[in-house]
Amino acid sequence: MKIIRRLFILLLAIVLIGAVTLVGWASARAQKETERAVTVLMENDIQRVDGMLVFRSSSPNDIGLIYYPGGLVEPEAYAVTAQGIADAGYLVVIPKMPLNLAFTGINRADSIRADHPEIASWVIGGHSLGGAMAAEYAKKNADRLDGLILFASYPASAEDFVDFPIPVLTITASRDPGSVRQEAFYETVAPWASRAVIEGGNHRQYADYGFQKDDGLATISAAEQQEQIVAATVQFLDALE
Repeated sequence: MKIIRRLFILLLAIVLIGAVTLVGWASARAQKETERAVTVLMENDIQRVDGMLVFRSSSPNDIGLIYYPGGLVEPEAYAVTAQGIADAGYLVVIPKMPLNLAFTGINRADSIRADHPEIASWVIGGHSLGGAMAAEYAKKNADRLDGLILFASYPASAEDFVDFPIPVLTITASRDPGSVRQEAFYETVAPWASRAVIEGGNHRQYADYGFQKDDGLATISAAEQQEQIVAATVQFLDALE
């Protein structure tokens, strides 16, 4: 019994050390927002609840967008695009993910929908890893949603979205190294989806955060790229009204 108890204690210690190490690693690598995002956060009335950001419109309608952040990216980094979408009349909610990794909080959309009964139609989307996890949520909850937006992202299986029951928008950027996979997803589901292509954009400029290794070199500014992202998103949401 002593041997079993010691093995259990050793195993528990290994798990705890691993968890602490993972939290430290994720915290150290988390991408913080840049000055552009900070300015938007300071100049607008944005609600913060347990790390979640809620962007409200001064002239709201009854459509909301749940936006899952990319891997190791803080929600604040998406402030510019989120505020732009909110200014067009839509509620935008960006949840804080455990360890800043969306696969640890795929179902965060459940509580967001419950907290906003005034919203009649929900769209879910996300950037990169966040988009892939938003797609997983949509796959299991299509009857509770009215749209899916993939920002520089694609799901694990494109075939799962063939003849999908809700509209899908995929936004790609020509200088994003992942655009090949994103385009392949679109080609598979093209009859049931729409696409927006940002010429000269890269992966990082979907948000405002620091350097990203192995990203493409953008030939347009972050402001220009995000203006196009907002325009494509608003066009998609407008079509749902």
